[in-house]
Formats: sequence, C-alpha cells, structure tokens
Amino acid sequence: MYSATDTIAALSTPVGESGIAVIRVSGVETFEVLARVLRQPSGRPFEGGWEHRRLYHAGFVGSSGERVDDVMVAIMRGPESYTGDDVAEISCHGGTAVVRRVLEVLFALGARPAEAGEFTRRAFLNGKIDLIQAEAVADLIHARTELQRAAAERQLAGELSLRIDRLADDMLLLLGDLEARIDFVEEGIESLDIPETLGRLRRQREDLKDLLASAPVSRVLRDGFRVVIAGPVNAGKSSLFNRLVGESRAIVTEIPGTTRDVLRETLVIDGVPFVLHDTAGLRATTSDRVEELGMGRTSDAMQQADVVLFVVDGSSKEPMDDGTRRALAGLDAARSIVLINKADLPAAINGGVVGVRVSALTGVGMDGLRTALVEKTGSARLARIARESALLNARLVGLLEEARLQLDDLEAMIQRADPLELVAHRARQVLAQYEEATGRRYHEGLLDTIFSRFCVGK
Repeated sequence: MYSATDTIAALSTPVGESGIAVIRVSGVETFEVLARVLRQPSGRPFEGGWEHRRLYHAGFVGSSGERVDDVMVAIMRGPESYTGDDVAEISCHGGTAVVRRVLEVLFALGARPAEAGEFTRRAFLNGKIDLIQAEAVADLIHARTELQRAAAERQLAGELSLRIDRLADDMLLLLGDLEARIDFVEEGIESLDIPETLGRLRRQREDLKDLLASAPVSRVLRDGFRVVIAGPVNAGKSSLFNRLVGESRAIVTEIPGTTRDVLRETLVIDGVPFVLHDTAGLRATTSDRVEELGMGRTSDAMQQADVVLFVVDGSSKEPMDDGTRRALAGLDAARSIVLINKADLPAAINGGVVGVRVSALTGVGMDGLRTALVEKTGSARLARIARESALLNARLVGLLEEARLQLDDLEAMIQRADPLELVAHRARQVLAQYEEATGRRYHEGLLDTIFSRFCVGK
C-alpha cells in the first residue's frame, strides 16, 4: 500500500557492477536511520545534526556493527531537496554484493523499498514540480538524442507548464465572472461583455492550436521515424542494417532467407531518431512455414512504415522475379527509397530500376542514403520545430484536444445566449482539462500510470 510518510530507499544508479553506486533514502526517519549505520573514520558515531547540502565521509556498518563499506553521503534537508522531504544519497562501491548488503541494512532499520518513480512522485505531491515536469524527468532519463534531451530539459524548466497555467488562470477568471453573475438572478448572459469574452476564447483557441501543432513532431521525436528495410532475399538487407547501426545485430550469411523475424535498432541523424526494422526477404513462393510467417510480418511492417527502404541486388545476373517487380510497382513513392545494393561489384541489374546506389559491405553511398532519409521525412524541418516548440506526449495531446472542443462549444453557447449556469458548467470542463494537464487536479490512478514509467530509484 502506497504511503507518502514512509521512509524509502532504492538504488538510483543502474543495476550491475560499477565503480560506485548511489543509494537514495528519503522520508521522515532518514537521519535517524543514518545515525545507526554511519560511523566517522575514527569509528565513533556522528554527533549533532546533519548539515544541509554537506558531503560526509563515513563507514557504513551493519546491524551488529560490522563494517560493510566506505561511503560518501550527501545530505539534503527538506523542503530544499528533490523530494521535498529529508534526503540522503549514499555513494558506495558498485559491486552487487555491496549494494545488496547496504539495502538490506537500510530495510532492516525501517526503510522500505521505493516503488517505481516514488521519489519523483513525492516531489510532485510536495509541490516541488508539477505533473508535466514530472513526466519531463522520465523523458530526460530516457533521452537518446540531443534533441530529446534539450526538449525534456525545457519541459523540466517549466516552459510548457507556464503556458498551460496561463490558460487555466485565464479560464478561472472567466469562470469567476460567470459565477458572480449567476448570484444575481435578475442578470442574464446579456450582462456579459460578449465581444470581450469571445475575444478571450479566441485567444485561448489560438494558443491551443499553436501547442497542438507540435503534436506530430512530438511523436517523431519520442518514438522515431519507423524505417522498414525490405526487398527480395539475399539482396543484402541485413548487411545494410548492420552498416547503418554500426554493429553486427543481424545475422548475415550467403544463404537466402536467413532473417525470419523483424529486428529493430535506432539510428540518429541530426538529433532525430530513425527506428530501423530489418525484415524477412520477399520471394514469390516458399514451402518454409517459418519463412512464410516472416514474409507476412514484412508486409505488415511495410504498411505501417514511415519510410520503406526497398533493397535490390545491383550485381545479380539473374532476371528480377515477378514478386520483386510487383513489390517495386506497389511502393508508395512518397514514403519509399529504392536502394541498389552491392555497388562495390560490377553493375548487372536491369529492368530500368532507378535508385540510390550503395554498398553495405564498403559503406559507399551511406551518406547519400542518410540525406535521402532526411529529405523523404522532412526531419530537418521537424528538428527546427522541436528546438523551438513545446513537445506534447499523448496524455497532453488528448487533454488539450478535449479542451479545444469544449472551447468551441463554450463559444457557441455564448453566441446563442444560453443560460449562464450551462455556460459556467462548460467553462469548468475546459478548466478541468488544463488542471489535469499540469496536475492541479489529479487522481491516484493517473499518478500510478505516469510514475510506473520511471525506474525504481527515481
């Protein structure tokens, strides 16, 4: 059962062997626990209070006084800490046995294991950050590119929160005006300054339109462009995949049809992620049931792709089969790039196929392929937008889209001169979307969903 008053502890650095590991402790009994496990280099207990923002060198001891490790402990007193409660961060050696023993001692003294995201959840509940900033913490942890990092840092600094708070405050003023007029029964909607009210709603709608315009960019920056590498068997798709990602992720042999499932890896170009999918080769017919299933997954992946890289063997002396010709003819030119692979070998392909010549073996043409990907997706333009705009996750897009629809209804109600009580009810619905976005209004289920994305030590 979740409790915000427990003292909690967890490993905040990745699991595994490392030079150091950081174990975070937070809660009302943090310093009482420290007093029982830390000893001065001389072996004596620490006396007096723990000073805020001070680093202590100490020995960490177990329940029977045995020395567990030599540690450094950073002290942050609440409310001037990450969580808003008293916090200690214990830096110990990063061996798995050391970390396990330190946590065992802390748990034996009354701390409990922290839940996923519980430190950040406490920061939210204690008013240190709002819900958008809390989500930005997770985005910052999971950032794989410089654009993702910069965008998350802007959210954490409160840029998006400030814009939505302004919308909420403005709607709250309108709601207050409406409810004040409801108290005077003899006054109807005619007592409102209709032009001024409609102008306020129009400005809100324009702000929402500007915020929501970045939604497609947000999706790409968070999830990446889906790039599917497809084509006939033995065209060099897996070699191309390995060349692009810079390591041997896909098995490459001279045997046609080696790839049976879809492999995924991320390629970053100018800060924008492209998620590469290496797929099973296509052929007209096959008696291999597993290969047939793989080809089915390839077809599905091509349908869902942002970009299809269709690879053909530019050195093959064999005539192009009917299946490959049909696949080429069925490509959507707006989201497809044809690659003529094995440019390091004498060209032999015929049939008028036009495409980007590359060599997965030597790397010839890779710069041209990356340029083609940027041009096909318009990722350079999206990157510029990402550097300047707020980036919305799916939760925020849903809330702000609903707020925009409610605003449209609110404007229509005012123009129809509907009763003030109904108009005020609609204004409250708009306000509710803004407040849920930043966390002014929330329910425990929402917090459970958001913080389940976090690692345990954050």
